[in-house]
Amino acid sequence: MSLAGIAFGTASHLAALLGHRKAKRWWHGRLHLPPKGPFDLLVHCASWGEFWMIEPLLQQWSAKGSRVLVSFFSPSGMTGWSRYQAPEGIFACLAPPDFNPYLRRFLNQTEPKALLILQTDLWPGLAAQTIRQKVPFGVAFAHVPPGHRWWTPLGLLDRTLLRKAAFVGLQEASGMKLALAAGLPALLLGDGRFDSAASRIARGDGPLPHWHAFLDHQPLLVCGSTWTQDEDLLLPLLMRRSHWRYVFAPHDPERAEEVLRRLPLQALRSSQWQNYSLEQIQNHRILVVDQIGLLFGLYGGAQAAYVGGAFGQGLHSIIEPLSWGLPVAFGPGTGRHWEADEAIEQGLAQKVSNFEEALNWLDRSEAMSRDSSWAQGQQGALARLSDLVEKELFKD
Repeated sequence: MSLAGIAFGTASHLAALLGHRKAKRWWHGRLHLPPKGPFDLLVHCASWGEFWMIEPLLQQWSAKGSRVLVSFFSPSGMTGWSRYQAPEGIFACLAPPDFNPYLRRFLNQTEPKALLILQTDLWPGLAAQTIRQKVPFGVAFAHVPPGHRWWTPLGLLDRTLLRKAAFVGLQEASGMKLALAAGLPALLLGDGRFDSAASRIARGDGPLPHWHAFLDHQPLLVCGSTWTQDEDLLLPLLMRRSHWRYVFAPHDPERAEEVLRRLPLQALRSSQWQNYSLEQIQNHRILVVDQIGLLFGLYGGAQAAYVGGAFGQGLHSIIEPLSWGLPVAFGPGTGRHWEADEAIEQGLAQKVSNFEEALNWLDRSEAMSRDSSWAQGQQGALARLSDLVEKELFKD
């Protein structure tokens, strides 16, 4: 039984009872029974964004006839799933609270033969139950540089459980020495987001219908996963560079109304796109995204991208726009995001701390050509993971 799981579950349940909207979604979604097993593999990921790290392998496993269940910590995962055309044999649900009797009921219902955890969303109760039931598990794409919780006294339970894993695949090498010293079965795997982005581009994931009418032969800046501090920086660009087209996709789509109120000009909404005439699309130069699942394709129609979160919340994924070959900007706080540091070294990305820096970057971006060569060079992690899963988890 996980004390952390009990504490988190109790707090979220109390918040739900007190009417907290997100806590109610988190708790109530877990009251339903998950799909009936057995499943060849249970894949656990934090949210919809992390899901795309593994999505090409789900297609591959479906083609082989495997049954796979994807569990999400965040309700946003199921929101995205509701719009996703799942291949045959691939199912999804919300992960249970990390303590009994919820865990026992979940595992009895789903009967997974193996567990794959993405990144570092390791829930001690779930991991302990799978170990107890002799269900093999692995971890993929963990980013655990020095200073990460796993290597602190607070990570003692994590390290104890991870020693029982079949493998712990790291995104990059900075945490490898610590992982091996802790007795973890660690190996350098790479970052599956590069492979996933390449797969989606190859499949033709792109912007909305009639996109050329919106662009009207002008450059487009897509501002993805933004927060209020990002918008404070970006909104003045609308009047200073009025020939550009702009997309604002707040990290929480429910903030779309707030963004719309702050805009100096009338904007289109992605949820109403199909209702707009061509004339309406041509006569606007701002689109606000109020839905999950559109951002990746919108990057494909852009000249440049700004990615939010680096003013304190944590930088969101820059790999998607980099895979499209776009010049990318973000705030000053990149934290331990190795891909941000390398993209800056390659001249593909830039930190911006104020409006003047953002304006200068935007002007330079207008003349830049797409360059996805660095992102292409990072591919290969999913092929390595596929081999590992076949060898260590798909043993039957």
